Order: sequence, then structure tokens, then C-alpha cells
Amino acid sequence: MELKRSAGVFVAGISLFFGGPLLTFVGATFARLTGASNNDGGLVAVLIGLAVLGVITGFVGFILLIVAAYRALVKIDALPVRVQSAQRQSWPAPSH
Repeated sequence: MELKRSAGVFVAGISLFFGGPLLTFVGATFARLTGASNNDGGLVAVLIGLAVLGVITGFVGFILLIVAAYRALVKIDALPVRVQSAQRQSWPAPSH
């Protein structure tokens, strides 16, 4: 299934917006556990870098969601509006 550009931006935004905090949680949790049990600073640094990457990923996902919402609203505003004729506006006739 191929998504249109606007839908693709929305799906990517949702995925990154929810995947970023998950990546941050995993990186921060394992960095804390590894730092408490080992003295291996290199692995802890990599896991902290993974957590920072998760924060950046979540932020990019939020930006993509804003862009997708803006594009959808612009397309909705560009739709033609049906104007009622003068006959229909006075119907039903006012009773005196």
C-alpha cells in the first residue's frame, strides 16, 4: 500500500513521536543499569547517546505532526464552498 505524501508525513510523525520517548526510556534505563553494575564508561556513553537520540526523534516527530496538520487544514480550506441560491435562502416563505 502506497501512502500519499500528506499521509506519509502524518504516519512518520506519529511513529517518531511515540518511538522517540520509547527509545529514550530504553537508553536511559539500560545506561543506569549498566552504570550501576559495570565500570564500562564506553557502553554507558553509547546508551546515553541513544537516549539523547530518542529525545531528538520525538521532537522531529512532533514537528512532522504539526506539518501534517497544517497541510491537511490548508487542503480543507481550499475546498470549494457550496453557495445557496437566493431562492433557497428564502424557503420556507415567511408566514404573515
